[in-house]
Amino acid sequence: MINSKLLSSAVLTLAIGFISIGSAQADEHDDLIKAAVDNPARAEANNLRDAARMPAQVIKFMGVNQGDTVLDMVSNGGYYAEILAGVVGDNGRVIAHMFQNAGMDPDNAYAAKIRTADHMQNVVPIYANFNDLDVKENTLDYVFLIQNFHDFYFDRFGVDVEKMLAMYRKALKPGAIMAVIDHHAGDGAPSTTGTTVHRIDPAIVKRDMAAAGFELEGELDVLLNDTDDKSKSVFDDSVRGKTSRFILKFKNP
Repeated sequence: MINSKLLSSAVLTLAIGFISIGSAQADEHDDLIKAAVDNPARAEANNLRDAARMPAQVIKFMGVNQGDTVLDMVSNGGYYAEILAGVVGDNGRVIAHMFQNAGMDPDNAYAAKIRTADHMQNVVPIYANFNDLDVKENTLDYVFLIQNFHDFYFDRFGVDVEKMLAMYRKALKPGAIMAVIDHHAGDGAPSTTGTTVHRIDPAIVKRDMAAAGFELEGELDVLLNDTDDKSKSVFDDSVRGKTSRFILKFKNP
């Protein structure tokens, strides 16, 4: 006959063991992200943006870890690429997307940094305009689209939004994540704000992503700012660097 007290004790011990392992792994992940953010090799201009961008909270929320492959969209300056390179480590890879004209510039400073900086040896640059970008199928664990979804509605770019999101779905592995952060245009704002003030209503992002087959996994509110005047361009000196930004996490099912 099984002793129920002994069985209960064994189950409890096992459960505590799992909790301890889970806590240890969470602490290790936090330490990994902190080390990447605190890396003294990061560009000073990028460091100065940390308080306003909260990259540690964003990366932890998205779940990026060692060994992952991440596409950092519109990576000019490498704000996220520098940090992500440290998080994914030697067995991971960061693909730094830049527009085609950057690839035509032999003196592009960011491209030179990728080639020469020790902390970015796992970063690979690619050059393409939005509509021309194509990434190999089932190769990505993450896409980081930071403050650029509104550019899909910036009239100068003429982006085919449906085609663009279909490309991301193809490139992302099943269960992989797409991180979207952008400047809030206010509830009910039209898509034309992508051109006029370089912002977008998160409802438009959710609509487009759902239509493309993505599933909303969660939202993070650490960058929302009630004092932001959403009628102003993000380049207006009174709001620049202080805009209210939404953070959305989508899964490729």
